[in-house]
Amino acid sequence: MKAVVITSFGEPSVLRVAEAPRPVPGRGQVLVRVHAAGVNPAEIQARAGAFGLRAPAILGFEFAGVVEAVGPGVDEGVVGDRVAGWPDSATQGSYAEYTVSSNFATIPDGASFEEAAATVIGADNAARALGLLNIRPGETLVVTGASGALGSAAVQFARQRGVTAIGVAGTANADFVRSLGATPVAHGPGLVDRIRAAAPGGVDAALDTVGKGLVPALVDLLGGPGRIVTLADPDAAQHGVVFSPGGSWNRDRGPVQEALNLIAAGAWTARIARSFPLDETADAHRLVATGHTHGKVILLP
Repeated sequence: MKAVVITSFGEPSVLRVAEAPRPVPGRGQVLVRVHAAGVNPAEIQARAGAFGLRAPAILGFEFAGVVEAVGPGVDEGVVGDRVAGWPDSATQGSYAEYTVSSNFATIPDGASFEEAAATVIGADNAARALGLLNIRPGETLVVTGASGALGSAAVQFARQRGVTAIGVAGTANADFVRSLGATPVAHGPGLVDRIRAAAPGGVDAALDTVGKGLVPALVDLLGGPGRIVTLADPDAAQHGVVFSPGGSWNRDRGPVQEALNLIAAGAWTARIARSFPLDETADAHRLVATGHTHGKVILLP
């Protein structure tokens, strides 16, 4: 198969298309022909040498595609199903024509491969964070990075659960945040005052999806760290705030399935910024690294 194979970690130029062995599904796994793969900040970190991965490696932490074969213990009936989920190995990922997985949701009619690949990590992380916040109907939630994949998923889950959402984003994304059902608030100096003006009844909880030093402002806003979660700031513990990174130990296909069903029903937006072929993966990484994609970046193997 064709895959983007890293033989050494470093700059985007290390991402090169090569021939690689097609993986074989083991017990409980399916072989998926990948039709779309999301490109995520964590993969940029991995490419640069984070997480202690070993080369050669095929990156790609979320996929959408079609089941082509199954391993022992898997119902043959899933062959031909459209699915979206996580590759089982961090080094046998979705930047390839094929990957193997044991953790996936079914893509319903009405949702595209690109939309599904843009939703897996965002929906899973956002739902976990809302659970940690114990967010309840009628409450008001602030979400930073509300126009990104994680933030927009959190806003949409919150709105589905009867929660008022305040979405922090750049002014260029205000209309998009508003279209999700949130009140947009511009980031930058004076953020806490702008949030308070947008939520005169007060704020009950906050979710940080971007890091960049916003946790102290959220602690100031809420008057303490108790109902704040960050998905992006590993230094948050210094402020008493919970940091909840995603990983193989806490993935839940349930929220992914919920989001995919909402996409098919026309009740969820998965915004795609741009799609790249495999041989332009380095350019896809460069774009994501800017932090200004205005939607998810997708690879099309």
